[in-house]
Amino acid sequence: MTDESTVSTPGEDKDRNRTTAARKMPEPTAHCAEHQHHVRECPECYVAAEFQKMRMRQRREREQARAGFRSVRLSTFADESDDVPVWAWNHGGKGRIAVGTLALFAGRPGAGKSTGGRYMAAQVSNGTLEGHWFGRPVNVAYIAAEESARYVVKPGLRAAGADLSRVFMPRVELDGEEVRFLSSHDMADLTRELNDHDVRLVVVDPLMSTIGSRTDINRNNEVRSLIEPWAKLAEDIDGVVLGIAHLNKSGNGDVVAGINGSSAFGEVARAVFGFAKDPESEDGDRIMSQEKNSIGEEDLALTYRIESTTVTTDSGRTAEVGRFVIVGDSDKTVGDVLRFQPKATTDGAGYEDIDAWLLELLKNGPVLAKDVYDSANAAGYSTDKAKRSKTRINKARGVEFIEAFRPEVPGPWFWRRMDFPEEAKGATEHQESVHAQEDAPLHSSALFEVRGGADTAGQPQGSKGAREQGSTRETNVTPLDAARASDRQHQKPRRRITRGGRPIDRRRTDDAS
Repeated sequence: MTDESTVSTPGEDKDRNRTTAARKMPEPTAHCAEHQHHVRECPECYVAAEFQKMRMRQRREREQARAGFRSVRLSTFADESDDVPVWAWNHGGKGRIAVGTLALFAGRPGAGKSTGGRYMAAQVSNGTLEGHWFGRPVNVAYIAAEESARYVVKPGLRAAGADLSRVFMPRVELDGEEVRFLSSHDMADLTRELNDHDVRLVVVDPLMSTIGSRTDINRNNEVRSLIEPWAKLAEDIDGVVLGIAHLNKSGNGDVVAGINGSSAFGEVARAVFGFAKDPESEDGDRIMSQEKNSIGEEDLALTYRIESTTVTTDSGRTAEVGRFVIVGDSDKTVGDVLRFQPKATTDGAGYEDIDAWLLELLKNGPVLAKDVYDSANAAGYSTDKAKRSKTRINKARGVEFIEAFRPEVPGPWFWRRMDFPEEAKGATEHQESVHAQEDAPLHSSALFEVRGGADTAGQPQGSKGAREQGSTRETNVTPLDAARASDRQHQKPRRRITRGGRPIDRRRTDDAS
């Protein structure tokens, strides 16, 4: 039974709640004690309320600092400092690439964009690039995931005249094994290393290689979250990040929109340059044009060539390596070339790009087969497409072919590009014909030929003459006959059952049972 003295009315409960709330807040002045809460209209109560808000804000900031929470704050533009852009590269009296930004070199396979990236690295390392670093050599980092550092990148830097003591190659190791750089995992360590070595230019070839394989490269939000750290890196090192990108097969002439993968590549970059071969040039000229400049003009169109130069490697051997040479101005842009290029025919359509890409990849020497597959994936091609491209190039029996070889057995496989001698074409055709006959499936109409001594044509298969002389004969052998003959050859002998040293007929034993 409940004591009536302990029962409270709804009005008493309401008063009790008010008292508890007032106890948690700063004590109001005597003027507002009758209100049991702070009112804005009263200056004295307003001061107490502001004091309480300040304490709550401080407590929230301490909790966020402990938990690592993000916070949002507002600041006026009056508190922000502004300035004009500093141009890392000037050409024609105008700024082309600004310090603290991400820039892209984009083009089809074989256009020479990677060679152009090595040209920029060499110019910066020597202090000869017109712009902010002219006359002041600075350090460079070169991330190469698509090309061999030993056979392609370093010889290419030699050909461009780079100061190799100023060009660094970032390496990422996981449990003692070298792995590919990923912007989602390694950006903080890379930023620290670049600042420690005063690096101001970072070349990423290709930029797509720094995106994990689980990322959908066609989803803008996923790709943007992995590309924006490169733009932030350019600001952190007070330099430039130059990414190499591939163009898709679109023929609308829009280079920025034609970058392979998500549109985020062209959106995040502040400067985009297109590279293409000039189909009308008889001298092998190519075109480089600026297709995007967010803080400058886009009127740059240059003619360049990939000239062969002889370099001596660390092994003492020499090699012919291409180098980027600017010839002069061009009256057309890369967009014009792509817009008016002839359409591919239906016969072999879509193969030209990957075939040209593969030949370009192997141009300067052997490449580890695994690196070929990884480079193909980074370029938007599958491993199977790379293998089919190799087969297709070899079957064409043109000027060059691709050979797979192993320097040591056991050991890894390499691919290399070699010239196809004229005298080897006939031998190759004959060899392929022989292999085709050997590998041909055995159909019911296939002729089975036995070569032996004197001609005994007309004798039956099991005749005495055929057995003794091993004559040449032809007969129809079905796949079933061939399978039975193989079974007989590999059939295990049956175990002989004896009793008292005498053989026992198994069939009679079974019947008796």
